[in-house]
Amino acid sequence: MGLKNSTIIVYFMAVAALISGMALIATGLSAREAPKSVDPRLAALALPTGARADWQQWDSFVTFAVKRLAQELRPEQSEQVSEVFLDARYELVQVIVTGASDPVPTLFVDTWERLSPIVKQSVPGLSQQSASQLTSFATAMDGLKSLADIGRQFGLFRITPDALRGAAQLLGTGNVDPLAYTLDIDSSLRNLLGFTSSLPEPRPSPLLEQGRLQQLRERASAAVRSLLIRPAYAAESDFERLNEWVPETKEIEDYLIEVQKLLTETSDRVLAKSPLAPDYQRLYRQIVFATGWQESCWRQFVKKGPKLAPLASATGDVGMMQVNRVTWRSLYDIKGLTGDISYNGNAGAEILHYYLTRYAIRKKENEQPGGNLARATYSAYNGGPGALGRYRGVRQSPTWKKVDEAFWSKFQAISSGQELAVKSCYGQ
Repeated sequence: MGLKNSTIIVYFMAVAALISGMALIATGLSAREAPKSVDPRLAALALPTGARADWQQWDSFVTFAVKRLAQELRPEQSEQVSEVFLDARYELVQVIVTGASDPVPTLFVDTWERLSPIVKQSVPGLSQQSASQLTSFATAMDGLKSLADIGRQFGLFRITPDALRGAAQLLGTGNVDPLAYTLDIDSSLRNLLGFTSSLPEPRPSPLLEQGRLQQLRERASAAVRSLLIRPAYAAESDFERLNEWVPETKEIEDYLIEVQKLLTETSDRVLAKSPLAPDYQRLYRQIVFATGWQESCWRQFVKKGPKLAPLASATGDVGMMQVNRVTWRSLYDIKGLTGDISYNGNAGAEILHYYLTRYAIRKKENEQPGGNLARATYSAYNGGPGALGRYRGVRQSPTWKKVDEAFWSKFQAISSGQELAVKSCYGQ
């Protein structure tokens, strides 16, 4: 018998064992009290048949699972789970870009390998009911991983929507569909990650919509538009002017001064709610300015004919701070990120504050050989918590090295007082 056939037989034997074990877990019976039949949802956990779960269903499952786990864990363990969650979201974005036909098994293995020890270490300190739930969940996930290790190399292993629902039910789903993919803001997810501040109301640019205002703008010449719009800007607040402005060459300096004011006010607003020590506050502002320069040259929009379109990357990063729509789903309003420079700036500034305080400073990146708080903060912003030390050469590819060096160059200019040097992006 060939090696491949032997491995296939082993795989299906493992499937049978997992189905039997999962049925016992689900019913709470001992091995001597084996059920007469197996719940088909549990069988679906292992069988290489049926529709594959797509990346949205996987993302929804992970989001549900980490929120549910966090309800049972101690604060330090919840922070560990939050880190795994964010790295999983960053990995998801990279996998989507590659166009893999079935990315879920790989994402599953990578994520569970990190979540597993956290879950298992938490069990001894839990109530009997919670310990039983988490143990059942961990057992099911371990079984799936064992099958994945055998089956992926032969294309036998897949994860179905029923598989994910079955695993989620071991944690207790109530009336919630653990695979429902929504863009709504999730306050419990924000709280889990430590984003407790209230969000501003997004005010997307009217020039992104086909309304009467848009039609009038399209008919107006550049000169007439300048006469009609400019006086109105003086009465507007909250930098709404920037939501209708892609600057002409002669307007670039005026535009950048307005964005400079916006970023200053945004940084101050985040710091007003922060316990960040005064010694770090100036550093934080510089990081915000340099990141906006690095990500977009302080631009929220580009022109597409008479219309405006949000500046967007192939990976789903949008706006001035290039906040990723997949990574930060349900943490920020998508329309606000794409259509409102103030909202986008606030989101980016909040995320940078998160990485500076919870990662760069707390993990003492400045005390590492070649360490630097600003560079660490940006590496995490760009690549997730796991990329915190990337700028120091930790898992740094030539591509990321170029990105990290480009940020450092901009940060040095900002920290020397040359905030408006960003106009070099515009050929000035």
